[in-house]
Amino acid sequence: MWEMLTKDPKALFLAIFVHLVLIGVLMFSLDWTPKAPLSGQPKSEVIKAVVLDDSKVAAEMDRLDAAEKREEQEAAERLRVLEEKAREAEETRKHEQQQLAELKKKQEAEQQRQAEIERKKVAEQQRLAELKKQQETIERKKREEEKRLAELEAKRKMEEAERQAAEEAKRKAEAEAKQKAAEEAKRKAEEVAKRKAAEEAKRKAEAEAKRKAAEAARRKAAEQALQEQLAAEGAQLDAARERANQGVVAEYTAAIQQKVQRNWIRPSVSGSGLSCTVKVRLIPGGDVASVQIVRSSGDPTFDRSVETAVYRAAPLPLPPDSALFDRFRELQFIFSPT
Repeated sequence: MWEMLTKDPKALFLAIFVHLVLIGVLMFSLDWTPKAPLSGQPKSEVIKAVVLDDSKVAAEMDRLDAAEKREEQEAAERLRVLEEKAREAEETRKHEQQQLAELKKKQEAEQQRQAEIERKKVAEQQRLAELKKQQETIERKKREEEKRLAELEAKRKMEEAERQAAEEAKRKAEAEAKQKAAEEAKRKAEEVAKRKAAEEAKRKAEAEAKRKAAEAARRKAAEQALQEQLAAEGAQLDAARERANQGVVAEYTAAIQQKVQRNWIRPSVSGSGLSCTVKVRLIPGGDVASVQIVRSSGDPTFDRSVETAVYRAAPLPLPPDSALFDRFRELQFIFSPT
């Protein structure tokens, strides 16, 4: 009780005031007039006495007890209300903290997912840059090879001209020597020389023709091998780019399915284990142009709920590369809620 009174100063002051009033009533109800002694009786010491009304005192005590009990009950009720409000405030605070923690967890998960998508995008850009660099290296090697072949051809022509000039000088020297020997011999020698020259020219022409044919065949084979190498590397580059595009398409198709799943509301009358195939036509920006159930689940209510979820999820996520939009212009996937 004393602990309750110390917590409520108003009740403490009221209790003190009530006790002071009770003491005052008792003091004013006493008879303080001295009584004269009777004649003939010996004078004795006067004993002062106070006569109290027991009923009044009991009534006053009952009234004070009742007031004190009422004060105690009111204080206890106020304490109970304060404790109830404090408990409700604590529960509200815990609930808000839990909601904030869940929201923070979702935000962190979304940030991690966006960071992963950005990392994949950067990796893909780096890989494409590397492929482009490889293609540029191949083109540079091709130009260098063409330049080397041109230099070889120029060198061959120069050597051929020098060889022909040397042979021509030798032939002239031999002709002049034979001319000095004798006129007759000169005539015969000229005839022999002409015949040999014709045969030599024929032999040289045949040899030159064979050499040119061999050189042309070698050049053609080198160019064909280079073209085949470039075609193979180009095919590898196209295949790698296609695999990367397929990965991006698969990633965003899964993201679309997840967003439709988040916006889907399960019908109360539909059973579990249902699935259907949905065909969605999109326009640039991710807005939904139309939704069609191409394979029904057998439950019309379930099918309509899936169509509604697709429209509600718009705009749907699309890859940042606009060149991939044609693969999402008409998208088909299986909706199977977990």
